[in-house]
Amino acid sequence: METQKESLSSRFARVYGSPGEAPRVLGLLRAFWPLLLICFAAGYLVRAWLPQPILSQSHVGILFFLVAVAAAILLAWSDRRLGNFLKGAKGEEWVAHELAFLGSEYAVFNGLRLAGGKQNFDHIIVGPAGVFVVETKNWKGSVEFRDGKLYAGGKEPSRPPLKQVKAATAELVEFLDDSGKGGIPVHSVLCFVSTELPEEIMNVNGVVVCAGARLIGVLQEIFGEPISESTCEQVVGELRKVIE
Repeated sequence: METQKESLSSRFARVYGSPGEAPRVLGLLRAFWPLLLICFAAGYLVRAWLPQPILSQSHVGILFFLVAVAAAILLAWSDRRLGNFLKGAKGEEWVAHELAFLGSEYAVFNGLRLAGGKQNFDHIIVGPAGVFVVETKNWKGSVEFRDGKLYAGGKEPSRPPLKQVKAATAELVEFLDDSGKGGIPVHSVLCFVSTELPEEIMNVNGVVVCAGARLIGVLQEIFGEPISESTCEQVVGELRKVIE
């Protein structure tokens, strides 16, 4: 049975890391930090009332009411924001599941962060076609592109995903250069899981934008000269050092 499992796993990509971990952790921190302010305000009011009142009972009651209203508003806002992060995590998990079925010549790194780096990499794929940096978005509705920019709901997002994936790609290129593996083609891919796109595959300002269903085909496309197996293994080795 073990031999059968080993032979089966050897047919598919090597997978490292956990998808969706970063948005879950960051989502909790960013969504609920206002609760710290509420706790601080409540603690101040308790201290102002006990054991020797600094404020009158009526003043404390009014302030407690205002704090409770603010807490309710902030909790509703935090819950909605956390939901967005969790939806992003589900998108990364879906993509990671699809990537796991790539051939054995591929290696997949999920949720990677380079030592001293600023970017959270959703997915890095190393294969014969080169190295791919994939940024995953799980947005409702549709998006459009004008003048090399992305618009959702007619507005440019506060964190433009095209800039995100380009910044991540630049950081990975610098990492490979510093590791002595410069010159390897690194491609930027922006993948939308449940978003309506003008076309299923596009090239927008140097970034390949695709629907989730077309991602595997993009990663198997040879954009230039294929890289050798030994070069792939060298890149995989450098990325594994980051995890280990």
